[in-house]
Amino acid sequence: MDNLRPELKLLYELQNYDIRISDIRRKISKAPSLVEEKKKSLEYKKTATETKKKNFVKLNSLRKEKEVSLDSKEKAISAHSAGLNSAKSNDVYKAVLLKIEKAGSDKSVIENEILELMDKIEKESVIVKSAEDELKEFEKIIKNEIKEFENFIKKLEKEVTAVEKEREEYKLKISKPILMQYERLRDGRDGRGICLINNESCGGCGMMLRPQLINQAYKCHELVFCDNCSRILLQK
Repeated sequence: MDNLRPELKLLYELQNYDIRISDIRRKISKAPSLVEEKKKSLEYKKTATETKKKNFVKLNSLRKEKEVSLDSKEKAISAHSAGLNSAKSNDVYKAVLLKIEKAGSDKSVIENEILELMDKIEKESVIVKSAEDELKEFEKIIKNEIKEFENFIKKLEKEVTAVEKEREEYKLKISKPILMQYERLRDGRDGRGICLINNESCGGCGMMLRPQLINQAYKCHELVFCDNCSRILLQK
């Protein structure tokens, strides 16, 4: 009976191709989620910047509302002041003075509110400008990272194509019956259909092997399988 060791060694080398292909494809499969993470981080930054800008716009709108109220109070004071001259009694005169005093008091409050708003607007303007500058730089970085990542994926795709081609050529060295057994076994076993015996244990699942199996694997006259994971066993 022929010794299968040389062919099993070829099969073990073929498995190295499969492991490389599997690793590369795993990296490629992660690409969409990684790119999406980059895009999400950029969108989060844009949203945060827009929130700052909206707050800035809101403060300016509020200032304009206060300025309209201030203008209204000033007009009221002017109108009441003009009415003083036409007051026909002391009571009317006092009533108009009270209105002028009330309008003046309201005007003073509004003026203070406008000053506070202007101070906030000035500070917010600096924050918005800084946020916009940061966003511009961050967007540039993210877009470059995505571009580099996409180029890396293209490189991986070329690499996996090349390895698959090498694998197709290499598998021609192995007999079809043994190759078919290997192909059947590696599906669902992390892409590994053959493993070395390691200190009387299966190198695939770690299960201790029966002495008879180890002896059969050593003689290498037939395919020997692990009782636990069913992988082909190879004794170097």
